[in-house]
Order: sequence, then C-alpha cells, then structure tokens
Amino acid sequence: MNAGPALALTLAFSLLLSPASLATVASSRPSDRPVEGTDEAELWYAMERIERDLQHSPLVTRDPALNAYARDVLCKVAREYCGDLRLYLVDLPYFNASMAPNGAMILWTGSLLRIQNEAQLALVLGHEFGHYRERHTLQQWRKLKRSSAFLSTFSVFASGAGVGVVGMAASLAGAANMMKFSREKEREADKIGFEQLQDNGYDPNAGVELWEGMLREENARDYGKPIPVFSSHPQTRERRDDLRVAAAAAAKQGDQLHLAPYRQATRPFLKHWLENELTRRMFASSIRVIGDLRETSASEDAGLFTFFLGEAYRRRNKADDRLQAARLYAEAVNQPGAPPEAWREHGLALREAGQPAAAAALHHYLELAPGADDRAFIAVYLAELEARR
Repeated sequence: MNAGPALALTLAFSLLLSPASLATVASSRPSDRPVEGTDEAELWYAMERIERDLQHSPLVTRDPALNAYARDVLCKVAREYCGDLRLYLVDLPYFNASMAPNGAMILWTGSLLRIQNEAQLALVLGHEFGHYRERHTLQQWRKLKRSSAFLSTFSVFASGAGVGVVGMAASLAGAANMMKFSREKEREADKIGFEQLQDNGYDPNAGVELWEGMLREENARDYGKPIPVFSSHPQTRERRDDLRVAAAAAAKQGDQLHLAPYRQATRPFLKHWLENELTRRMFASSIRVIGDLRETSASEDAGLFTFFLGEAYRRRNKADDRLQAARLYAEAVNQPGAPPEAWREHGLALREAGQPAAAAALHHYLELAPGADDRAFIAVYLAELEARR
C-alpha cells in the first residue's frame, strides 16, 4: 500500500479517537516532546516525514555563513527554545514564513530581500516562534479535524513526502498557513514577536517600517484585488497600525537595527534574489519593491538596485517603460555595484537609439564578463556597429 494514503488513514483514526484531542493546550516548554500515542505525536510524525524530504531539497539555501547568521538571530528571539528549532531558508521569491508544530521553521528568501535590517528579521522569526511556543498548529489541527476540511488537510500533509520540492515546502508550510490561524492567534504571535524584539534591545519601530513597505507593495498591484502578504493574518494595514501603537507604548525603547551585519550576511545573494524577484512577472509590485530598496540601499549597492529597477521596467514593456529602463541603465553604469549586465543593457539601449557610444558600452561589458554566455551575440552587434562607422 502507498505510504501516503496509509498515513492519512492512520492519522484520521488516531485523531478522531484520541481523548487528548479534548485536552486544553498549554504553552510548550523547552525540550518538550509530544506524548507517544497522542494526536500531537501523530502530527509531529507527519511533519517529520515532510521535513526529511525538505532537508534534501535543492531549494534550501545551504550557504554556511547566511544560515549561521539567520540561526543566531533566531536563537536571540527563541532563547532557551533555540535547540528545539530548525530554520530552513527556502529559495522562493515571495515574502513568506511558516512554523511547523515539530520545530521546523521556513523562511522564503523573498522575505530576506524585503527585510532591511536584523531588527525586522528578528520580528518575523519571533512571530513564527510565537506560533511554536503557544502550539497554535495543534490547537487549529484539533479544531479542523471536526470540520469538512479535515481529510483535505490530511492529503496535503501525507502527500508532501516524496514529491517535488515546491510540494514539500508547501506541505510543511501548510501546517501553519493552510489551516489559517484565527486573527486572535496571529495577534498573539505578533505580540510574542514584538516582546522578543524589545527584550533584545531592537528598535520597536522596525516592524512599522517593514509592514509599511509591504503595504506599499500590496497597493502597487495592478491586477486583481490586493491581498495581505500572509493570507491568514490580519490585514497588512491593520498589522502596521497595531505595531505603531505597540511601538509608541513600548516600555523598552531600544534603538538597535544591526543594519551592518544584516547587509554583510545578505549582500552576496542580492543579485540572485533580485533575478528571482523578476521571475514572478509581477512587475508593478517588483518596481515598488526594488524602488524602495534602491532608496535605502548601501551606497556600494546603488548600481545593482538601479540596474534591476531598469530590468523590471524593460521586462514589463508598457508605455514608456523602455525609455525608463534606458535612463536607469545609464544611471547604473555610473554607480558603484553595477553588475556587468548593466553595461550590456546600457549598450543595447544606446544601439536601439542609434547612439555611437553603444559600441564602447558593449565592449566594456565583454571586458567585465569575458565568459559571458551571450558573447557571440554581442560580437554580432559590435560587428554591425563597427560597420556603420
């Protein structure tokens, strides 16, 4: 018999019959493990199977330095629970995070692109830790098993093992996100995250700035109706406003953002994350995101963000987008941190406009990227430009 359906049936009967399902759920304590034979133990077992597959996923970012830094921040907010948690940085270009009941936490790299300092990272990780400490998933699982959605939830958990990497991530994240915690539970997790922010001396306003940015991104959508970044959470505007009130009333007014260590840890990945961001093809929101990052970036990264902002306009290709892109490419090549591709796109834009400086820009691109995959194509363009002289 296939393991997926067998597991689903085992879990279904154990949960429906377990007297533990009626017990009050207390906050977890450090090193807690579920009692054998309970519904919580079965839930952990299902999640551990999915987590084992996730551990081998090519989507998991394995860079030692980045993982060590992110885990250090997690341990600051989780404190004595640190040893109970595993953090997986999953290379997907969306703002999302989730917490499974067995201690597996997922943070998508789209979040790391949008987060701008360590204080904001601590807030996000602290929120997910709050779900774990208060055992919100178990509470929702017990509620859900009495509903018509119960078996469909099983299928997500049970089918996660042995499937594609995105399926694994979705299944593990589903333990928290798909079951849609109540707003009360989300606010409780927000409160715990905010308390950890304060206890570690971070600036309590960090969350306001994070969610203000998310609100701008949400409002920039040019199709469909705006949706909150976390669909089960309170509305983005509401979260921002709640954090603003909490920050104003905070008894501990820390001022630490720890911007420098955050930038040092994430800088090697910015180009890859920006490339991934554009693969979403949600160009209106990407223009907002990259534009915001460009405004607050370190001076040495100005050329990188300016180039990718130009790329977002070029790929959208509406109205005067190509003119906007050409202007941004011209700015990027005169700023620090511009990638070689900025010179290529600048040269191609000049070529399209009939400007003689195009050849020099394309030559400079090939000097910066001698092993470029498109070298033969650029050589053809250069031959055409030389022939016109």
